[in-house]
Amino acid sequence: MSKTGRAVMEAVRAQDSGFDPPDTDARVRTIWIWQLLFAAVVAIIVVAGYSLDPAVLGIPPLVIGVLGVFATTIVALVVPWGRLPEAAATSLPYLDIVWVGLLTFSTELRLSHLWVFPITWLASQFSLARLVAGVGVVGLITLIEVLVNETSAASALRVLIAVLALTFVGIAVHATARQGRAYRTLLRRQSRRIRHTLDTVSAEQRRVRDMLDAVNIGIAQVSDTGELLSSNAAYRSLYAIDESEPSRPPRSIEYDSLRGSALRAAQGTYSRAARGEEFENESVWLFDADGRWHALSVATRRQPPVTGDQPSTMLIAEDVTEVIAAGKRRDALAAVVSHELRNPLTAILGHTDRLLDEGTFDGPTRRRLRVIEEASERMMRLVDAMLSTRSDEITLADRDARSLTDLREILDASLESFAVTAAEHGVRVHYDGEGSLPLWADAFRLRQLVDNLIGNAIKYTPSGGAVHVSGRIDGEDIVLSVRDTGIGIPAGDLDRVFEPYFRSSTAVDSAIPGTGLGLGIVRHIVDAHGGRIEISSEPGAGTDVTVRIPMEAT
Repeated sequence: MSKTGRAVMEAVRAQDSGFDPPDTDARVRTIWIWQLLFAAVVAIIVVAGYSLDPAVLGIPPLVIGVLGVFATTIVALVVPWGRLPEAAATSLPYLDIVWVGLLTFSTELRLSHLWVFPITWLASQFSLARLVAGVGVVGLITLIEVLVNETSAASALRVLIAVLALTFVGIAVHATARQGRAYRTLLRRQSRRIRHTLDTVSAEQRRVRDMLDAVNIGIAQVSDTGELLSSNAAYRSLYAIDESEPSRPPRSIEYDSLRGSALRAAQGTYSRAARGEEFENESVWLFDADGRWHALSVATRRQPPVTGDQPSTMLIAEDVTEVIAAGKRRDALAAVVSHELRNPLTAILGHTDRLLDEGTFDGPTRRRLRVIEEASERMMRLVDAMLSTRSDEITLADRDARSLTDLREILDASLESFAVTAAEHGVRVHYDGEGSLPLWADAFRLRQLVDNLIGNAIKYTPSGGAVHVSGRIDGEDIVLSVRDTGIGIPAGDLDRVFEPYFRSSTAVDSAIPGTGLGLGIVRHIVDAHGGRIEISSEPGAGTDVTVRIPMEAT
């Protein structure tokens, strides 16, 4: 049996068990239609019969039958069937069977054919038992008529044939109606399921729409024909799109730069998305309907077509106006701070030079003054770089500044400069490595790299701990290692230690001051020299940083 057949059979059983009762209003309308139709046919026959033979209305049984039909029709229209049991309506077709019997009694008219109306009504709307009872009433009436009128055997046979024909018609109609009701029951169930599914999908769409509307990034879906399929609140707000009329052009205008030239429609991000172009981090300036400028970072993502849908492109627009403004404020602050640092640095360098020129200090004192002078000169170079370049243009390893450099000399100078700091912290610093470590590099940036690594190791190592520094040649690389016995870094923070301004939880908990920039600068310098950096650490046991830089220029 097919799936549809099984579903229909289940619906039939459910209907027979009363699981899915018919609609009350529909049942009342059905009663009215059947009775009014039958009454109309009787009225037409009576009028036609009277016009042919006025004596017809003088037959008492016929007149009683007609009046009975009309009275039953009035009852069918005024009785509140919706408040009564469904079986109560069975009385109407049974009464109509009796009235038809009277219409056929003592007349030559073939009005017995009218029994097809109440029999069909019983067959289509009620159970098989009620149909059999109705056919039985018809048979009883015809038998009474044969006995009373003493008709011939041929007439009796004709009546029997009519009863059998009614029985066949009734059973056929009943089977068809039963299957039809089963199909209606099945359709109602499927309709409820589909309605429930649509409600679920609609609720899910509302949740997705609410979630996208809560995002500050503008998102729009554009078809290949240029139709705006969907958009979130952020996109509509940026481009001043009327949600009730999304097909209207946006009121915001895209420009190639701040107060630059307006982009033509074909050059705009929307048109490019409609053409299926894929791009990433495109910079666009948007002048909105309120007269404000927005810096946008725009990207697109092609969406594969779902069954029945057309291809489309997701357009993603992020407002980065505040980010750019923050960068400018940071550059301005860096410029101010750098400018203000020049004065004290100039004083330090000037006085240090004068002290060295006097020549009245012993060897250890002169070495300390040299350390102060070198540190001040490095800081002055950093200040000059910050003043002459923007934050996004600073290079941490200028190729033109590279030369043959000995990393061992840089290590010795750095270790000497940190000797006093290490002694004050109670940290032992030990160097274990080879003699000369030649490589082609920017010596100034390498000193910056070494100072950051050794300075961090000393700063985050408690008193009584140790810092081990080593340098060696490994094939075509120089390998620098700085290992300490400090507070360490949690495993979950290791992947983020190179992010600007990030500080591990152990560093924050220790209350040791810091900016979180050192390791990020170190990695940039290493990357610029074509090298690699690795960090391993264990909280409470220390950190091991290994830097590998090619000896030859890359």
